[in-house]
Amino acid sequence: MKNLTLLLSILISVHTLFAGDTLKVSSKIKDVTCFFQGAQVTRTASVRLPKGKQILVFNQLPFTLNDESVQLKSSDNCKVLSVKHELVYPSTRKSAEEKKIEDQIEALEIEMKAIQNKFDVFGLEEKLLMDNSNIAKKYEGADIANIKDAANYYRARLNEIRQGKLDLSIKMDLKREKIKELYAALNTLTSIKRNNYSKVIVAVDCSSEAKEELKLSYYMYRAGWTPNYDFRVDDVTKPLDIVYNANVFQSSGESWDKVNLTLSTSDPTLDGEKPELVNWILGNADPYKKEIKQKGSGTLKGVIQDAESREPLPFAKVLLKKNGSILGGANTDFDGKFTIKPIPSGTYDVEFKTVGFQKKLIKGVSISDDKITFLDESLNSEVQMLEEVTLVTYAEPLIDMDGGASSSFVTREDISRMPERSAARVAGIDVRSSRSENTFYYIDGIKVKNDNFKKTDYISNSLKTTVANLEYEIDIPYTIPSDGQDYSIKMKELSVPVKYIYHAVPKLDEDAFLTAELTDWTKLNLLPGKSNIYYEGTFVGSSNIDTEKASDTLSISLGRDKNIAIKREGNTELFDKRVVGSYIKETIGWKISVRNNKDTKINIVIEDQFPLSYRKSINVDRIDYAGAKLDDKTGILLWDLELNANESKNVQFNYQVRYPKYLNMNY
Repeated sequence: MKNLTLLLSILISVHTLFAGDTLKVSSKIKDVTCFFQGAQVTRTASVRLPKGKQILVFNQLPFTLNDESVQLKSSDNCKVLSVKHELVYPSTRKSAEEKKIEDQIEALEIEMKAIQNKFDVFGLEEKLLMDNSNIAKKYEGADIANIKDAANYYRARLNEIRQGKLDLSIKMDLKREKIKELYAALNTLTSIKRNNYSKVIVAVDCSSEAKEELKLSYYMYRAGWTPNYDFRVDDVTKPLDIVYNANVFQSSGESWDKVNLTLSTSDPTLDGEKPELVNWILGNADPYKKEIKQKGSGTLKGVIQDAESREPLPFAKVLLKKNGSILGGANTDFDGKFTIKPIPSGTYDVEFKTVGFQKKLIKGVSISDDKITFLDESLNSEVQMLEEVTLVTYAEPLIDMDGGASSSFVTREDISRMPERSAARVAGIDVRSSRSENTFYYIDGIKVKNDNFKKTDYISNSLKTTVANLEYEIDIPYTIPSDGQDYSIKMKELSVPVKYIYHAVPKLDEDAFLTAELTDWTKLNLLPGKSNIYYEGTFVGSSNIDTEKASDTLSISLGRDKNIAIKREGNTELFDKRVVGSYIKETIGWKISVRNNKDTKINIVIEDQFPLSYRKSINVDRIDYAGAKLDDKTGILLWDLELNANESKNVQFNYQVRYPKYLNMNY
C-alpha cells in the first residue's frame, strides 16, 4: 500500500511538472568564447512566457556539445526547474518532395531496363549474322550476283544494328545523367535532414507573465584558435612592428554568424578541484600513477569524387567513427572538399556516403597531433550501366567509353606527407583604430613611457588579464562558418623598440643572419605560436615563437642579409707543421673578414671555435684569439663587433695541436 501511494505521488508530481505548454524556442548565437581547444557558445532568445510551469525546447544544437556544460540564464521572474539534453538522429520519414524524386528515379530505371533489353536483342542478332557470315562456304557454286546481294544485305543490316546500339547507348547515357541529377537534388534535399543534432529541454516556472530574455550556453570541443604573428622590419634603424593574429576554426555543425568573439587562453577541460593525498604504501602500485593519454589534436581533410567522371560530389557525408560509434562528421562543399577538426590524436574509421553512390569505409586512419591527414576518396555510382558497352570486340570501337572529362586525382595511398596547417583568408572586415595620450601609452592595459613603445594600432583594444588566462575581446562581430577552415583575425598591431644584432657562423655558413632582441617582452603577452617574418617589405620565412623557453630577452630571427659580406679562410702565414719524435705539431690559424655594405651602422656577433680534446695523447694549445670572448668548456669564440657604414674589419685566431704520427687529423 505504501509503495502504491509513493508511485501515485511520483506520477502526480511528473504530471504537474509537465502540465504546462511545450514551446519551441528560436534562438541565435550571440557570444562565443573560443579556447585553444573548444568553445563556449551562448545563444539568446526573446520569448513571452505565461505564468506557471512551461517546457522550453531548443532545437538544432550541435551534436557534439558537452551535456554537462549546458546552462540557462533567465530573470528572477522565471525559475529554472530542470535542464535535459537529448540527441536527435536523422529522421527516416520521407517528405513528399523526396518521394517525388525517388518515383522519377524509379521510372527512369525502368526505361533503362527497356533500353538494355533492346541492346541485348541487337547483340544477339549481330552475333547471329557474324556466325553465318562465311559467304564463300554457304553460297558455294553460287553466281556473283547472289554473293553480291548477300554482302549488301549483311553490310546494311550490320550498319543498322551498330547504329541502333549507338543510339541506345546515347539514350542510356542521357538517362544515367538525369538520374545523377536527381540523386544530387535528393542528396541536397536530405543533407541537412541526415545530420545528427542535439536538443535541450528546459522546465521553467514563471511567477508572472513576462517577456523573458533567455541565455543558453554550452561547451563544444570542435573549435579552437591558434596565435599567429607578423614581424615586420622596414629598416634596422626603425622599431619592430608586431601584428597579433588569430586563426579561428570550428566544425560544430552550426555557423557563427556575426557573433561577439572572445579568444581565451584558458583550458575549461582542466579539473578545478584540489587534488587529495591518499595512503602511499611501499611495495604496492603507485596510487598516483595515471594513464598516459595522447595529447593534442589533428585535422582530417580530403576530396570526394565520382569514381567514373572524377567530378566532385557535393553534400556527401563524412563520418568519423571509433569502435562503431560516431564521434563527428562533416558534409562536403560544392567542390567535394571536407575538413574535420579538431580531432584528438588517435586511430579512427572514416565512412563516406551519399545518395546514389556506394558507401565506403576506410579503417585505421591515423590522426597525429598538430598535423593534417589527407584522405581523398572516390565513390562508385549505383546507377545502371550498359554492360556490353564496356566490351571492345572490334578493332575500331563504335563507342568511346573514355571520352569523358579528365582530371587529376590523388588517392589516399598517393598522399603520405603530413604538412602543417596553414592560415586561410581573412574573414570579416579589417578595421583599425588608434589610441594615444600625451606622455604615456597603454599596451594591454599597462601604462608605459612613450620612449619604450612608439605606436599602438589596435584592432581589439580590450585585453582582459585574469588569474587563470588572457582573454582577447574582438570588437568587430565576426562570421566563422562551420567548415573547419582557418579564418584569420587581426587582433592588434604595435611597434616596439628592439636591438638589431647580426649573427654569423662563417665556419658553417658565410651569410649574416639578422635577429631582433626584445627585452621586457613579457609585457607584450606573446603566446607560443607561428610567426611570419617580413624584412624590407619582403616575406623572408616563418619561425616558431617559443615563449615558454625564452629568457629575459626574446630573440626573433629575421633571416639572411646579403648586404653583409663575410669570408673565412686559413691564415697561411701562421700555418706550420713539424715532426717531433713520434708526435706531430701543427699550428693552424684562421682569418675572418667582415664588411658592412649597408648605409647604416650595424652590430654583428661572429662565432667560431677551438677544437677540444679528451685524450691525453692529443693536446690543444690556444695561442691567440684577440678580441673574442672564450667559453673555456666548449671552446666557442664570440666577437662582438660594431661596423659603420661601408666599414670592414678582420678577426683571427690560431692554435697548436700535438698528436701522434699515426693519427690523421682533420681541421
